[in-house]
Amino acid sequence: MKIFGKDTKRHQILEKVGDITQLGGIKYYEFADGVSKGVRAFDISSPQGIDMTVLIDRGMDISEFRYKGIPLAWKSVTRETSPVFYESKDFEWLRTFYGGLLTTCGLTYFGMPCTDEGEELGLHGRISNLPAENPVTDCFWQDDSYIMTVSAKVREAKVFGDKLEMCRKISTAMDSKKITVEDTVTNIGHKSSPFMVLYHINLGYPLLDAYSKIIEPKAKVTARDKEADKGIDNYFEFSEPIADFGEQVFFHDITPDKDGLCNIALINEKFDMGKGLGLYLRFKKEELPNLIQWKQTGQGEYVCGLEPTNSFPRGRDIESKEGNVRFLRPGEKAYQKIEIGILDGIEDIQGFKEKIRY
Repeated sequence: MKIFGKDTKRHQILEKVGDITQLGGIKYYEFADGVSKGVRAFDISSPQGIDMTVLIDRGMDISEFRYKGIPLAWKSVTRETSPVFYESKDFEWLRTFYGGLLTTCGLTYFGMPCTDEGEELGLHGRISNLPAENPVTDCFWQDDSYIMTVSAKVREAKVFGDKLEMCRKISTAMDSKKITVEDTVTNIGHKSSPFMVLYHINLGYPLLDAYSKIIEPKAKVTARDKEADKGIDNYFEFSEPIADFGEQVFFHDITPDKDGLCNIALINEKFDMGKGLGLYLRFKKEELPNLIQWKQTGQGEYVCGLEPTNSFPRGRDIESKEGNVRFLRPGEKAYQKIEIGILDGIEDIQGFKEKIRY
């Protein structure tokens, strides 16, 4: 594998370290203070520069995410809150929304609070506030590359109601600038269940700044509402924080490449005196046909959300009427995979631009 700028064979690395954890690996621990007390977590680190925290008790989502010490994810004022503080009504989900690189929304509903089929549904669903079970780590050599994975199961279930189980695996390699998130959601019940999922990926300062831009191939971009209509002409650009900024949400219908993959990135070509930095997403159109952009450039809430999804966030009642809700039959499975990667410098950014000119 190539680390520290040098191609190095497995045997050469093992001859120079007492244990591979000298270079990186996975740590399993528990938060001990404040609103985070009791939350189990994995820390994954690599010599390539990726460092991240996976919260086992928050749906196996990702809070901290850094590259070479640079924070890339937006973190909210709530911090990594324990799920014991979760409130399901209306917009109270926001009291435990720590942001982070990834907060999963779903699994049976997400989006605006509403009442659907007589059931009161709060903002963005329950899955991100449910603890996972059977957490497993696996680290192994694959030829000359060292692979690191964490996995667990999260169950969203109700007696006489919907019963879905998500198996999640998060992977990276010591010589890689990317991670993958793979989910398999199974209907473990005996009747069909709505399946709505949104991957709330939250990018913040210093990747997000006044000079940052969203780049993607050909895409149809529409505004969610009148507030977003105000910014439709510059949805892809950002500014310094604005007092009392009203959030703007845009729907992206991205043209996939020849492999059926959608590509999108947030780049900052002015970062670090013009060295440049970016983060890209890649996912299958067939699995996640839509991308939601959350543009929130307020004070403190200064964040760009890039959110692959299988529906829209207007509320399950509206999405059901418009035929945008997928249902899983008993025993049926749904698979989603997202690749999240780093664009380290102007050369990487330019290479990504060339790749999406299809």
